[in-house]
Amino acid sequence: MLTVYQSLWAMEDLPSRDTPWTLAEQIAKIDDAGFAGIAVDLGARQAPAADDLAPLLHGTALRSMVFAFVGDRAALSAAIDYAHRIGADRMVVCAQIYGFDPVPLADTLRDWYETCRQAGITMQVETHRNTVTNDLRFTSLLLEHLDPRIELAGDLSHFVCANELPDDPAPEHEALIAAVLGRCGSLQGRIATRGQVQIPLGTPAGAGWEKRFRGWWEAGLRSIAVRHPGDDVVFCTELGTRPYAITDLAGNELSDRWAEALTLKDWAAQAFRAATGELQEQR
Repeated sequence: MLTVYQSLWAMEDLPSRDTPWTLAEQIAKIDDAGFAGIAVDLGARQAPAADDLAPLLHGTALRSMVFAFVGDRAALSAAIDYAHRIGADRMVVCAQIYGFDPVPLADTLRDWYETCRQAGITMQVETHRNTVTNDLRFTSLLLEHLDPRIELAGDLSHFVCANELPDDPAPEHEALIAAVLGRCGSLQGRIATRGQVQIPLGTPAGAGWEKRFRGWWEAGLRSIAVRHPGDDVVFCTELGTRPYAITDLAGNELSDRWAEALTLKDWAAQAFRAATGELQEQR
C-alpha cells in the first residue's frame, strides 16, 4: 500500500502571503488532507520540540518519521531520542561524512544502521547535496560497498541540480538513476531542473522535467513494491520554504506550496497505480 507523508519543514511559512499556520493548524491540515503521516526535519528552522509535537499527533491517524543531518554518533543519538519521543520508527539520515574512499564511509553507515536497528528504527540514507551522496557517480560506487540491508531515501532533485543533468536524457545518467532507484526504500517528491532544486509545478519550462520525474517515481515505486511485497511503500512530499521556493522581486513565493503538495500526493498515487498495475499484469 502507498503511504504518502508530508514534510513538516514544507509547512513552514504557509500560507506564504498570509499569517502562517500554527503547528497545531499544520498538523490538522495534513491530517484532513489524507496524508498517512508527517516527516520531521530536525534541521529545519522551525523544527518543533518533541514534547510540543507528540501531543498534537495523539488523536490523529498520522504516523511519523524523522529526517536528520548526521555527522557523528552524538547527532545520531539525538535523532534516535527524538524519534522515540514522537513514536517514529523510521529515520532518514542525510549523512554528513565525506571522503574519496567508499569503504570507510560504507562502514560508518553500517554502524549507524545497526545502532538504529537496535533502537527499533529503520534507517535510510537520503540522496542529498553536500552529503555522502552528493555526487551521482560516487553514490553508485558507494552502493557497491554498502550493506545490502541499507536502503536509500531517493530525492532525485538533488542529483539533477548538484550534477547539472542535461535537459535531454543521457543513457549514462538514466542508468545511474536506475541503479539508485533499485536501492531506494522510499521516495521524496519535488521537481528540479539542472539549475534549481525546486521549481513551481505546471510551468512550460518545467514540463519535460515533470515527465521525467514522474517516470522515475513510477520506476522507483515499482522497484520498492517488488523488493518489499506486502509492505507499505513510502513517498514523502517535500516542497521546501525559501530559499528552496522561488520568489519574485518582492520576496513572495511564486506558487502555492500547499496546493502543490496535494498535487504531488495525487501524482504519487497515479505513479503507484501505474507501477503496481504493471506488476499485476506480469504475474
